[in-house]
Amino acid sequence: MEALYRKYRPTRFSEIVGQEHIKRLLKNALEKRRISHAYIFAGPRGTGKTTTARIIAKSLNCEKNQYEEPCNECVSCKAIDSGSHLDVIELDAASNRGIDEVRKIRDGVNFTPVMGKHKVYIIDEVHMLTKEAFNALLKTLEEPPEHVVFILATTNPEKIPPTIISRCQVLEFRNISNNEIKNRLREICIKEGYDVTEDALEKIVKKAAGGLRDALSILEQVVRYSGGEVTPETVNEALGLVSEETIDKFIEAILSGNFEDIEGIIDEVYTERGDFDTFLTQVMEKLLENKSAQGIKLASEIYRIQKELKIAEEKLLLAKVLVISLALTVNKSGGTGTSEITSTILTKGERATNHTQVANEKQALTQVVHARKVEVTNEEKEEISAVGFEKAELMQPGSEVPLKQFGELKQEENPKESPEATKLSALDGKEVERSASENTSQLNQTFVTKEILEDLKLNGDLSIFVGLSLATVYELDDVVRIVFDKSKQFSYEVMKEKKDQIALLYQKKSGKNREVVVELSDDEHDPVLEKLKILLTD
Repeated sequence: MEALYRKYRPTRFSEIVGQEHIKRLLKNALEKRRISHAYIFAGPRGTGKTTTARIIAKSLNCEKNQYEEPCNECVSCKAIDSGSHLDVIELDAASNRGIDEVRKIRDGVNFTPVMGKHKVYIIDEVHMLTKEAFNALLKTLEEPPEHVVFILATTNPEKIPPTIISRCQVLEFRNISNNEIKNRLREICIKEGYDVTEDALEKIVKKAAGGLRDALSILEQVVRYSGGEVTPETVNEALGLVSEETIDKFIEAILSGNFEDIEGIIDEVYTERGDFDTFLTQVMEKLLENKSAQGIKLASEIYRIQKELKIAEEKLLLAKVLVISLALTVNKSGGTGTSEITSTILTKGERATNHTQVANEKQALTQVVHARKVEVTNEEKEEISAVGFEKAELMQPGSEVPLKQFGELKQEENPKESPEATKLSALDGKEVERSASENTSQLNQTFVTKEILEDLKLNGDLSIFVGLSLATVYELDDVVRIVFDKSKQFSYEVMKEKKDQIALLYQKKSGKNREVVVELSDDEHDPVLEKLKILLTD
């Protein structure tokens, strides 16, 4: 069975779908005998570049209607359609990109046509030619014989050397409109007897993204899969797309903070498809449909997550962490004002809070504390506790004392403390004063981690942002220690791989070349616990 895109390939200008500006220019040039010696057909795939080139070749060599619409009946037209015409040479530069192929062309142009009146060289994907091949083609393109026409087709015109472009007429092919593709598909379905619903056609057209060849290939795939009536559900199943209901449910789960639904949908998508790229693209398309400010901003965050997941190894785990953290911030802001979705995380992270454990770690992201003496009100404690964030602590440069002050323990609502806690509170003032005194020379040093996180939240590596947020960071004079709890093994592995990149970030911000050490905490030798032990035994 012949493929649909080959069976219904246009054979004359009037059959080409769309590209009215191209058809008008070429038909006028043919009518007035002013065909250029070289053209560059540039545009997306499946928009008719090679097809148009073949129609030009037929028009130039047609035995009945030369320089007009080809008759498609003469020997020359039939030979071009079958690919056997001796004067129409097609070259795929993707597989024949060397200088030897171009030399054959250069040597062949001097021979007169055998079957027709013009020699037409069609070079597809011309941007794939090597630099040497382009150089060999230059002289021939500049002064070819009168009977020779070059047509260079490409999807990446920016990769063609300017010296080649300046010797050709460049025609820009555009994506075909959805209505034009849909009408063409409907005509073909009627001719072939396919039972395809309008909604299914809409889905196919949307998936084709402006390429008629892609649309025909998708239609053929879906029809063969269904074996009968083609519905939107059939299209989803055949192409591995997620249903509209699932997409709507996923977006609603993010906006409402329904972590159970988020996890369930992510698990389902990963189990059935093994990747999130197509799924997240569908989510972005859905968000952009209503063109609301909130939808556009949320779509931009989904795009950032999509980029992170493309290079991640633990896609399932990271997808849950990133999407749930996004849901937390959106839900905290009441589903509005998501222009700086990640900034909400940092804003909350700049407040010191109780160092509490979260029952379900999948529903919380660790935040970094960037304040030395910040008292947290009961209202703030309740607010942050409701979000479920577990706070990491940032160590003051040059010391082993966390920036979160021990004196905050006195802010607890329950006045009944254990003897150890009472002793710790009593020592708080002296300890803070001693620590500040010992580090007076370093007080002017900025908290580099805070600045790095501020940069990463806008347009940086999201995996480093998440990693720094999940870790306890010690900024010392000669080393930056990034310590992870043993339960955060995955984040530890990710940050360990990006150690050099992190070191460069700290060097640019602080001007100091410090070693970055990424490690898992050992409770028996944890420096914070050691400090607590000393204070409690004094």
